[in-house]
Amino acid sequence: MDMLTQRLLDIFDGHHRRATAIMTAQRALLAPGSAPDPAAQARHRWELLRVLVEFQIFKHRDIFDPVIRQGDARMAARARVLKAECAELGAEVRAFVAGWSDGSVDRDWDRFRTATLALIAKVERGLAGQRQVLATMVAPPARSPVANGPIR
Repeated sequence: MDMLTQRLLDIFDGHHRRATAIMTAQRALLAPGSAPDPAAQARHRWELLRVLVEFQIFKHRDIFDPVIRQGDARMAARARVLKAECAELGAEVRAFVAGWSDGSVDRDWDRFRTATLALIAKVERGLAGQRQVLATMVAPPARSPVANGPIR
């Protein structure tokens, strides 16, 4: 693995760890029988949004866009799909945070709890396996030992 690929994967892993830590803390606050803590949930919602936006910017700027511009047709098409899925999930998270930032958490804790757990699960599904796919996108093409050219 070359240094650029390793650097990009390290950055990806850092973003992923931060998002996972926030979602784990949110999930603990929402455990059955736990006392509602709207203030802590607000902090976690906004922190998760910030981390996911930074994560999205990194993936779009440093992975998807370069692959779309410079990758082979198959990989560029895959990058466009992943970028669109990432943007859609990001928009959903932003709408979720905006929708629950109106004070309604205090009035409807059970619905908030259910919606938050569903969103966390959706974000986790969206990130699951992404590292492996992105690793293939950022890795330089393998060289053919016979022709000393890229394997396609």
